[in-house]
Amino acid sequence: MLKVQDLEAGYGAVTVLRGLTLQAAPGEVLCVMGRNGAGKSTLMKAIMGLVPATGGSIVLDGIPLGGLPAHEVPRLGIGYVPQGRRLFGDLTVAENIEIGLMTRRHGTATRERVLDLFPRLRERMGQVSRTLSGGEQQMLAIARALCLEPKVLLLDEPTEGLQPSMIALIRETVVALKATGVATVLVEQRVDAVLSVADRVAFVDHGRVAEVVPAAGMTHASPEFLKYVGI
Repeated sequence: MLKVQDLEAGYGAVTVLRGLTLQAAPGEVLCVMGRNGAGKSTLMKAIMGLVPATGGSIVLDGIPLGGLPAHEVPRLGIGYVPQGRRLFGDLTVAENIEIGLMTRRHGTATRERVLDLFPRLRERMGQVSRTLSGGEQQMLAIARALCLEPKVLLLDEPTEGLQPSMIALIRETVVALKATGVATVLVEQRVDAVLSVADRVAFVDHGRVAEVVPAAGMTHASPEFLKYVGI
């Protein structure tokens, strides 16, 4: 269980998160939505230790994460796919995957399970990652995170700029992870892309979770969506 309680964080003198609270249970897909600048990506970075928390707590299965160096957080079982993917562009697909495996000292069996989710990557193991298509790069970024065998997976705008077939593949992957007990926290703007797999939606507004609602039946016309995301 990932629990974020009264979290405060920001950049220098600028406070972005103002007492934000949420939690994600094993096997749950929690979709985080809100307008640009609401604090969604800052939340992800704060969980990963990339933005220092100035208040509140972040706890994974009873272990406090606050104050840990950023490189220690993945070792405790949180995988992170940032917006923009952030691959090692000059390394091959195989080398990027190997870096993911090294984080928690997993080996061949983990790699094969991950590649079974993304068979296209298996065909491109020797290819330099920056030469992959946008969709393939997103596959690789998710695959690298899954090599941790994470308890929690953070996905920041994973469908951005992707064609429908790639979006469908990401949905299928999230469903497969849900069945294994992984908690997925998914930042997304596209209702149609993710709500079919989400359990709950947390709407972030001005650095706080303003409302959490069941995903079932949510559409672009839902009052919560129009209030916190819609134009």
